[in-house]
Formats: sequence, structure tokens, C-alpha cells
Amino acid sequence: MTTQTVSGRRYFTKAWLMEQKSLIALLVLIAIVSTLSPNFFTINNLFNILQQTSVNAIMAVGMTLVILTSGIDLSVGSLLALTGAVAASIVGIEVNALVAVAAALALGAAIGAVTGVIVAKGRVQAFIATLVMMLLLRGVTMVYTNGSPVNTGFTENADLFGWFGIGRPLGVPTPVWIMGIVFLAAWYMLHHTRLGRYIYALGGNEASNASFWYQRQ
Repeated sequence: MTTQTVSGRRYFTKAWLMEQKSLIALLVLIAIVSTLSPNFFTINNLFNILQQTSVNAIMAVGMTLVILTSGIDLSVGSLLALTGAVAASIVGIEVNALVAVAAALALGAAIGAVTGVIVAKGRVQAFIATLVMMLLLRGVTMVYTNGSPVNTGFTENADLFGWFGIGRPLGVPTPVWIMGIVFLAAWYMLHHTRLGRYIYALGGNEASNASFWYQRQ
């Protein structure tokens, strides 16, 4: 515990404050900016900020899982570009937008699995493997799109595809909903499933890491 109770009152300890220093700094920054700009701390502006950061935040969830296992992945940005281009091009040929999204997710999972096999089975350092994958995917994306934006056209499927980026169900941007769902799913997985315990164990103890992979083999 990081708090103490004295005469029925709870006091924050120095250790707790140090653990929460990033959150405290963020709250202080929000307070300062809100004072300087009255329009900053409004619902619309906060939703706009969340929408603008949602893509990076969702990628950060996946990166968090990798870092917890003492790994690193430099290819996520290039993978995002490739899968996004593939999804947009599928919508452009008038295939259902949900199929395009599923295809993009499947492609991303497949490429991630290939990278994982290279690191785990090939005994290649994650930094090197993902750096090479980043350069490879960047080149593939450039060739696939000819260096130009992908045109989805003006169809019903394109409108549905665009809804994932600019829709506002219940007044909240769709990317913010997706971000929240991903956050909750990752939190539940890490704290309430066996897989989550494995992830923490693999990153926190080299002996456990080696033992886990030995048992899996």
C-alpha cells in the first residue's frame, strides 16, 4: 500500500506521489493551459484531442504488451501505413468496409506473427528484426500505393469506412470508442487472465522466460 491511515484520515505518501508523478504533471499542465485558454477545457476540444491521439494510443497498447516482455517493435508505424492502404484500396473496389477492416487486421496479425517467429525461433534481436521489417514494410507500402493517396471513391462502403474515422455515435468520436474498448480489453487481459500473468512474468524474470519457452517446446 502507498497510503497511510492516521486517526481515520488517509495521507498520500511520497512513494505514491512518485508513482503518480506523470499523471500529476499532466493534470497540472491541463490546469495551466485551461487558465491561459478558456476554450481548451471544453467537451468538443477534449474529444478532438482524444480523436487526434487515438491511433497512436491504440498502437501504444500493443507496444506496451511488447515492452512488458522486454521486447521492442519498431515496425508498427510502417505496418499501420500498409494495412491502412490495403483497407482503403479494398473499399475502393466496392467491397464491404467491414471486410476491408477485417482484412487489414488479419494482415497486421500475420505480419506481426512472422516478426514474432523471427525473433522467438530465429533468435534474432527484436530491435534488428523489427528495424528490418519497418524498412521492408515502408518499401512495400510505397510500391503498393505508388507514393500516392489511395482513393476510396464516393460510395456507401466508403462512407461506412469513413465512419470509423469521423463518426460520432452518442456524440463521441468512433476512434475514441475504439480506443476505450482496446484499453479496457488490454487492462482486463493483463490483470485477470493467465496470458496477462505470463506477459508480466516473461518480462520481469529471464529465468521464467527461458522456462516458459522450454515448456512450450
